[in-house]
Amino acid sequence: MVDYPGILTLPTYFYVDNQDFYQEERALMPLPRGTGIIWGDGTRYRVVDTWFSYDHHGQMAEGLHVFLEKVIPGSADDRPKAMLPAYFTDEREPVFDRFVDPSA
Repeated sequence: MVDYPGILTLPTYFYVDNQDFYQEERALMPLPRGTGIIWGDGTRYRVVDTWFSYDHHGQMAEGLHVFLEKVIPGSADDRPKAMLPAYFTDEREPVFDRFVDPSA
């Protein structure tokens, strides 16, 4: 937890399959259930549940705990892939061949 003058910030913890996935230390990110998230490697997730914890010394520390579920590539729920199929491939790494190199 980081304190700034007059501002108390709490972290946001992310879980996939109930396992630690990522922690944003400096921001409380209120993400409602159903929110889609595109991770830095192009993997898509949905927020399936959120819990806010005041349990300072407990196993679920103070802050927001966001539980994610991976979106099945190509499913009806995978709207980013439907919109940009060349970018969101079934591999974990995004493909950038859709964009033209301005230096060429």
